[in-house]
Amino acid sequence: MQERIIQFLKESDGYISGEEMSQRLKMSRAAIWKHMQELRAQGYEITAVPHLGYQLMACPEKLLSFEIQSGLNTKIIGKKIIVLDTVTSTMDEAFRLGNENCPEGTVVCAEAQSKGRGRLGRAWTSPKSKGLYFSLVLRPSLPLNQLAQLTLMSAVALAEAIESISDLRPLIKWPNDLLLENHKLAGILTELRAESDQVKFVVIGIGLNVNASAHQLTEGASSLRIAAGKSFNRTEIFQAILRSLEQGYAKLLRHEFAQIIEEWKKRSATLKKRVRITDPSGIIEGEAIDLDEDGALLIRRDNGLVIKKTAGDVFLLR
Repeated sequence: MQERIIQFLKESDGYISGEEMSQRLKMSRAAIWKHMQELRAQGYEITAVPHLGYQLMACPEKLLSFEIQSGLNTKIIGKKIIVLDTVTSTMDEAFRLGNENCPEGTVVCAEAQSKGRGRLGRAWTSPKSKGLYFSLVLRPSLPLNQLAQLTLMSAVALAEAIESISDLRPLIKWPNDLLLENHKLAGILTELRAESDQVKFVVIGIGLNVNASAHQLTEGASSLRIAAGKSFNRTEIFQAILRSLEQGYAKLLRHEFAQIIEEWKKRSATLKKRVRITDPSGIIEGEAIDLDEDGALLIRRDNGLVIKKTAGDVFLLR
């Protein structure tokens, strides 16, 4: 009901009377007044003037599921959104829900993470209410050797969403980081559960620094606010990201990964650069020359030998 009240307030041109809301919502004016008090407690700035009614002046900074879903209009991603205050990691919660057969497209987000993590067990700094920290459960019909496509698709979708709501143009460092002026803006983590080579579900975790200041982030990191010199509405950014992920996921399901690779290459911070990549097999150094059809990185060593890497820790060399 509170969602409908907020929608009425947003759609009204000026004040809307308690009597009109009472008629349209089929509830007493006393009940509407009670809901208004609860909405104010959640951070909505609502004015009330005798003989005029109520007017919404400002929405809260915190994330609310019905605000995110309002006007989202996606078919899969974000049909169910769970917003939590503080969790150890949204990845843990999403993985638990995936095991409980939650619907595909379920999103778990949090205002803060006490043990947010990135690739290779690294910690992800998550200052409260200053970023977007969320995980998405998908159940794609993809073979195991093509699941790396999800990470690259997510990076492109995230970059396109940021471009759509700002003048910023982030670059993508293979396989999963978004950079602005060589500072880390966002990271993507992909984990899965599979049985007998059959993928049960995949969890894609995304951490994006939105309104954090430099002292709230680790060295070498940046935020949209730092880069643009202004604060951003996190709900609007979140909606843009979910819509972009939906479009990218649809391309994957239509076997249009070649288009995603082309968009990835346009934003690459890795290709045509000298890199050092480390993984359990050792260290390789050379020039990152291309991606293959599944998104693996191709590296030409100094002896001319081309090595294919599907995972690893990449360092850009001067």
